[in-house]
Amino acid sequence: MSYSRVAQHSSMLFDAKRNALYARAIRELVTPDSVVLDLGAGMGLHGLLAAAAGARHVYLVEPEPVLHAAAEVARANGLAGRITLLQDRIEDVRLPQPVDLIVSVFTGNLLFSEDLLPSLFHARDHWLKPGGRLLPDRAELHLAPLHAPELHAEHVARWSEPVMDLDYGSARRFAANELLWLPRNELTGTQQLAEGVVLADVDLASASHADCKGAAACRIVQPGLCHGLLAWIRIRLLDDWLSTDPATDVHWRPVLMPLDPPLPLEQGEDLHIALERPAWGDWTWSARARAGSRRHSTFLSSSETLADLRRLAPSSRPGLGQEGEQSLRILQGLQQGLSNREIADALAADGTDAAQALVRVQAVARKYGRRG
Repeated sequence: MSYSRVAQHSSMLFDAKRNALYARAIRELVTPDSVVLDLGAGMGLHGLLAAAAGARHVYLVEPEPVLHAAAEVARANGLAGRITLLQDRIEDVRLPQPVDLIVSVFTGNLLFSEDLLPSLFHARDHWLKPGGRLLPDRAELHLAPLHAPELHAEHVARWSEPVMDLDYGSARRFAANELLWLPRNELTGTQQLAEGVVLADVDLASASHADCKGAAACRIVQPGLCHGLLAWIRIRLLDDWLSTDPATDVHWRPVLMPLDPPLPLEQGEDLHIALERPAWGDWTWSARARAGSRRHSTFLSSSETLADLRRLAPSSRPGLGQEGEQSLRILQGLQQGLSNREIADALAADGTDAAQALVRVQAVARKYGRRG
């Protein structure tokens, strides 16, 4: 997910609950000798808080150009002299020195969902001093069975209703395998049928892989139909735990993993839950109770055909389509040192609209061109 524009950072920047806990932990950890890395800095709030707390130097690492807005904020607050901005991926950055503290928000909405943990582990292994600290340093992923008939009706069951006298019921199975990222107000009127259970517990200071695989059982305290598994995370900021559960007002959203058909649960029985997601892969969740079992996967939310999937097989030799050939030509032009206009003119000579060609070249240059 890209956060290239300032407005896309407003929900994070003005998240008072989250930022207050980060600020408290930063002030406690930072000393006049501290060198700090703000990883995925965005608008630079946490790094600037570290500088304001007296850190000797702070590195803001962020691949998106929004980092330049953070530079303006640093100058406006008299902090620019202790801030270094590095617009790049952490994997492509070489810091001038190791750091005492890495501050990040790389746990995202659902800990594993944006595949940010490998970048955090890279930063930790390459740039954190022995005895250095991470903030946060631990994260948990929780699931709970949820009674949510209205949500299920709106997002899943409605596919069984005719649309202009046409039967779209065959598409219901795709909707039932899609994660629902829900604003908190949409959870009003829903009911947890059991306490949440931990499906993943990650020590960010020592973990070496970003695969999710967990199983747990929860005791049902309220009987009813389970329409899905509600998911949220908790992260540890020194002695404080910050949760993204429905009762906590933060910008991160809880997630519903649907069950279809809904699963009847009885008070006192155990619901067995399993959750898996390999790094950069699909989510798979299952639930088993006395009334039966359900299993879903985001892999099944796509309508790709077998022919589509064969192109992705490790043994496949798909070659390049027309768009791929054009991208290759653009990359070769960049490698040869041609200007964006020269590359676009070459594409236009072969029949591509000139304006469209330049936009395409600029998009490739923005993503893959050398910085600086």
